[in-house]
Amino acid sequence: MDMGHRANHYDGGRKGIRQSLEILVKEDKHKKEVSLFSVNRNHVDYTSFKLEKRKVEKNEQRTYPVASEGRLNKILEVAEIYKPSVHVKPVFASVGADVGDIFSASEATEIVFRYIEKENLVKPTVKSLVVLDATLCDALFKGAIKKGSTYPTEIHKKDLGPTFINRMQAHHRVTRGTETVVRKGGLKPIQIVTERRQGNKKVTKFSGLESFLMEAEALASELQKKFACSTSVAELPDIHW
Repeated sequence: MDMGHRANHYDGGRKGIRQSLEILVKEDKHKKEVSLFSVNRNHVDYTSFKLEKRKVEKNEQRTYPVASEGRLNKILEVAEIYKPSVHVKPVFASVGADVGDIFSASEATEIVFRYIEKENLVKPTVKSLVVLDATLCDALFKGAIKKGSTYPTEIHKKDLGPTFINRMQAHHRVTRGTETVVRKGGLKPIQIVTERRQGNKKVTKFSGLESFLMEAEALASELQKKFACSTSVAELPDIHW
């Protein structure tokens, strides 16, 4: 119900509305808040009220093409990928795979199992076990076993893939639309921090948008329109990609 519109109908202003419609409110002068507790819904002024339908003129419709044409609305794809390290390169080279290429976890697992099939390393008596030859043993455990400890001679098939992948160099690939970047290491998450300023004023800070190929200026413009707030963009120090 539009309180400001109905107030003009009564000489008593808002006080007249409350008395006429039997509205029970509580005002807090310190917080400058008004709480509504009850309304007499059987009152004639309430039951006779009809919402005015306002026709939208064509010239009042607005469009904001900023984000739709930029990178914000493009599909985002993030994938963990791996590059062969010096430990696993002999395995890749043995099956003819490019040691300078990058692979997904499933592709890397497929390659190590191709090597096992090529070298016939599945244990005949226990099909779930793989016998480690010198090349595969070095790929999985060289440098990871403490000095003086005995190297394993077998590994279970279910442990082979994860162990092999852990010996590779982790990278991540981010694709947004037609733009793709590959970076070393794990994907850094977007950080969101809220702060209070000048009493009740709240400020929300975002950082790390570059990891997902998001333009800070375009996002700031879109958020300003969606939430009717002020936004600003600033560079953070000591950020290297």
